[in-house]
Amino acid sequence: MKITAIETVQLPQHPRHIWVLVHTDEGLTGIGEGTDKPELTKTAIHNFCAEIILGKDPLRNEQLWQTMYNSANYTGYSGAEMRAIGMIDMALWDIKGKAANMPVYNLFGGKNQESLKVYNTCISYGNIRDRELFLNDAGELAQSLLDEGVTAMKIWPLDALSEKYNGQYISRDAIKKGLEPFKKIRDAVGSKMEIAFEGHSCWNVPMAIRVAQELEQYDPIWFEDPILVDNVGSYRYLRENINIPILASERLVTKYQFRALLEQNACDIIMFDVSYVGGITEGKKIAAMADAYHLPVSTHNCGSPVLTMVCAHLLASCPNATLIETVRSLYKTYSDTITDVKVDIRDGHLYLSDKPGLGINLREDVLNHKDTIRVRTESVRSDQMFAVVGDPWAQSPGDDKAGKIEIKVD
Repeated sequence: MKITAIETVQLPQHPRHIWVLVHTDEGLTGIGEGTDKPELTKTAIHNFCAEIILGKDPLRNEQLWQTMYNSANYTGYSGAEMRAIGMIDMALWDIKGKAANMPVYNLFGGKNQESLKVYNTCISYGNIRDRELFLNDAGELAQSLLDEGVTAMKIWPLDALSEKYNGQYISRDAIKKGLEPFKKIRDAVGSKMEIAFEGHSCWNVPMAIRVAQELEQYDPIWFEDPILVDNVGSYRYLRENINIPILASERLVTKYQFRALLEQNACDIIMFDVSYVGGITEGKKIAAMADAYHLPVSTHNCGSPVLTMVCAHLLASCPNATLIETVRSLYKTYSDTITDVKVDIRDGHLYLSDKPGLGINLREDVLNHKDTIRVRTESVRSDQMFAVVGDPWAQSPGDDKAGKIEIKVD
């Protein structure tokens, strides 16, 4: 089997999402998804990943991952290149599952849980206005989630209060005022609802400690990304000085960055974004590393049903998987309008089918709609093959005299 083409798909009504389709000569097509900065990711897919994987065997995805990573590492691997690698990797696992006629989770040894407990990230979309509700009437929001069987939710009521002093100062009175949504939830439904606090890295260390001290009374399930994760020592110090579990971090990429977080015992729960870290291949390794430290894992996910299914297949195969992030304002409003299956979320749990691969595709009418933006790459110029393996200067674009030097070894 060979990879014959790479295609990106964008829908104007969903500008933060981008999908990739990897086509093969045996008629199997794999799908992956990325979120945020889609134009940068699209460029990396067509002008970086394509030159490496076109013509290659999609079932050798571990080798392809390493080749793409090594090439990206030549100029610094974090960013659009890694998101592109992540999307391609998802699609390769989808192809592998379809070729084996089994779901992706079975390729990793099968499900560890029959279903995954969901939590709702309270984003607004369409007629479901969960963000406005958590800011204005969090008790009503919590009750509406409980009515649907969802018993965990995530909110971020202090973000706006970090702007005036750039996260360097916030008064205790301001914190108490900002945390009123937590009080409203506890007053309305008591401990029936688990509440996660999203920090979006808005604070410095002393202010994060101050926030945690006021937050503690509401018994949150975790304090997510309270500070920037570029200094693991600061995370360790923070963990030693607060009484709330720390979750980190969707901002880290690859097992190499997560290693320091684990080695320094700097958090309690590991979260990664499957596309940011480099796909299912790398996500599974990060989860295994966390398991060696007896820490649970979850995945960051504010994407379409495609990304939700990617996260679900990965987490279902992990013995240390905890809650899975979902956004009801997304899966309840457009799930079955862009994909051929609807994500099965009921009674506060996500259920996976036994369909081959990831078990989900973009609908044909969506792919063929006049407004859908599709870009397809089937071949690359030979002078684009630069800094992939071996000597990066053996073939210099624009230099027709450059060439490889053969060294004979006895």
